[in-house]
Amino acid sequence: SIWGVGPETADSIILYAAEKPSFVIDAYTKRIMSRFGVCKSDVDYHVLQDYFHKKLEKNHELFNEYHALLVELAKRNCKRKPECFSCPLHKSCKKVL
Repeated sequence: SIWGVGPETADSIILYAAEKPSFVIDAYTKRIMSRFGVCKSDVDYHVLQDYFHKKLEKNHELFNEYHALLVELAKRNCKRKPECFSCPLHKSCKKVL
């Protein structure tokens, strides 16, 4: 444990710098997954991370790409004020607004 370094920062370093599989949970990931009904918006970091670790093959390249795609989806469509009907996943989403 290093003062000022939380789990998101630590996992980002592990995934992107050390190239080890540790799925990064950020606000974008929580927002998307809660809107899809996977978790609540205030889900514990490690609970949601465990979900990804169980569902995806533990591979740093896969985690890197998957996280990058979640970030892109959040920036383009699944914003705080979402643009649901332009979202490529809107038919699967439980929170289409």
